[in-house]
Amino acid sequence: MNSEPVRPDLIHCRSSMSELLREAVAMTSTLEQRLDIPDNWFEVIGEKAVNPDSFVGIQIFTALLLRKARIHTIAAIRANKTSNLRSLAVQMRPVLECAGQVVFFFYHTVIAPDLFMSAESAMSAVGSRLKADFHQTFLKATRGRISSAELRKMATQVGEEAAKAFGMPTPEKQRSGRLRQVDKVTTLANGPEWYNYLSENFCHARTVTRRGLLWGDNIASRDGVQDQFAFLLFMYYLLEQVAFMNSAAALCPVAGETGDRWDQWVEPALVQLRNTRASSKTLMDAARIFLTRDLDGETGIP
Repeated sequence: MNSEPVRPDLIHCRSSMSELLREAVAMTSTLEQRLDIPDNWFEVIGEKAVNPDSFVGIQIFTALLLRKARIHTIAAIRANKTSNLRSLAVQMRPVLECAGQVVFFFYHTVIAPDLFMSAESAMSAVGSRLKADFHQTFLKATRGRISSAELRKMATQVGEEAAKAFGMPTPEKQRSGRLRQVDKVTTLANGPEWYNYLSENFCHARTVTRRGLLWGDNIASRDGVQDQFAFLLFMYYLLEQVAFMNSAAALCPVAGETGDRWDQWVEPALVQLRNTRASSKTLMDAARIFLTRDLDGETGIP
């Protein structure tokens, strides 16, 4: 573990980054509450006579991802506060999975159709992803309480609702494909690289030592400058992806909602994203200067 005393400036950068993440996850909570899914959502989405104009499937799909991301982000903030780098890394992975899924869904339903790809191609990609994700996630979660056939029906229903909500063609019926966890983060900047790095270096019980950093189970940073920068770097990436996820989730339609969705939800989320990126970059630039001064240009960060 490094013994260099930590500069007060670097401690301030880390504290400020954590506060920015708190603000971002507060937006996540607000967006989740906006979707207002029922407590018996699992029964609702499986009903035969769901109102096709209710967007209930889309709302539930988005809200559940936001909820999971919010819970793990809060845990990541706590891990950062207690200086447990391994715990922070472990909590980051599910947040990145959720963020990647939300961005993927609304990229293909709102942004990409007829701009980066045909509407048919976009909807086909969404349909395939939904079926694969529903099968792997819900089949495991329900432990046999719901059949594969019922899950396929639910995923098809959500896909059809998405197509209608966004004025896209109904997706063709497809078999559920295989979806790796790392596939869920492909829509995030450097998503696969970060996800694989976290998986390979932190998701095991043994302790790993790298370039002066002690990374393993229940390992806390003490006074090292490099260690402080590692926490800051992890929080920086996590913050950007949570804010990015929020901007995509704000596009989710809600039946019966009054007012302009763009003015009420999308624009505020985009403003936060722009401000977050600017503020976090300023903090990282400052931190790199402090680190370079203390370590003669050697960051020690892989």
